[in-house]
Amino acid sequence: MYNIDLNLYKVFLIVYETKKLSKAAEKLYVSQPAISYNIKELEKQLDVQLFYRTTRGVEPTIEGQELYFYISNAFNIIRNGENALGEIHNLKHGIIRLGTPSHIGIFYLTKYIQAFRKMHPGIKFEIVSMSTKDMVSMLETRNLDLIVDSLPIISNRFEIDILNLTQLNNCFACTKKVQEEYHISKIKDLEYAPLIIPSETSSIRQKLEKFIANEHTKLQPIIEAWTTEMMLEMVRKDMGIGYFIEDVITSQKDSDDFVILDLKVSLPKVDISVAYVRDFLTTAAKSFIEFLSKNTRE
Repeated sequence: MYNIDLNLYKVFLIVYETKKLSKAAEKLYVSQPAISYNIKELEKQLDVQLFYRTTRGVEPTIEGQELYFYISNAFNIIRNGENALGEIHNLKHGIIRLGTPSHIGIFYLTKYIQAFRKMHPGIKFEIVSMSTKDMVSMLETRNLDLIVDSLPIISNRFEIDILNLTQLNNCFACTKKVQEEYHISKIKDLEYAPLIIPSETSSIRQKLEKFIANEHTKLQPIIEAWTTEMMLEMVRKDMGIGYFIEDVITSQKDSDDFVILDLKVSLPKVDISVAYVRDFLTTAAKSFIEFLSKNTRE
């Protein structure tokens, strides 16, 4: 097993390609005796002659030709690696591993991902949607680069940086048929309505419960759902009144079939933020966070 200084192989490569010790010395900014010494040292360690000395310079031996095949391939791989890192740094290539709930991803984040990829088409996104707790766990183990979610986003293992992006309005919405049946016009009317709302473990639900308690009202949902898509479909089928981010309703193709209830109160807003561990950020992830910060404030 050889333990040879890679610089000796670099010298060998340049000498092989230039066929002259003097030109190799010029390219490597060292003296010609230093080049000659390095070649002799490499031949000594490999116990083989690599070049014939001629009046015109040097010519490789059969062993030298064989070694060049492997050394040139190895150095090309190294150069490719260096070029790849440069492309990643310049956002020509890279992966952004992003965690976000499906409703935020679909109805808020998609347009920013689309715009970012137009600027940097070589950047790939890997997106996961799960509970905030599970996404934080993935962030802590470096399986995610960032999370875009509603607050709170808390880690017990690392100091998480939180960048507030925007606030979105929430609303109660249903079909026209359900509105005509229950005549919901104020917050108190919800006590007797068939409610379809987020799971009680979600931050949106917790904020809603606190707000409702201050209004001296109590919610009695008939369905609690983990995903906005499930809630939407149930409301669409006249099963009850759902609680959504307002943009979710207005962005539906059949939005005219929905009614956003005017309850004469200001419902809790959703604070959308991006969370990350600064020391874990890749160049691509850092650039996307900067892009979100700039464009969500314009």
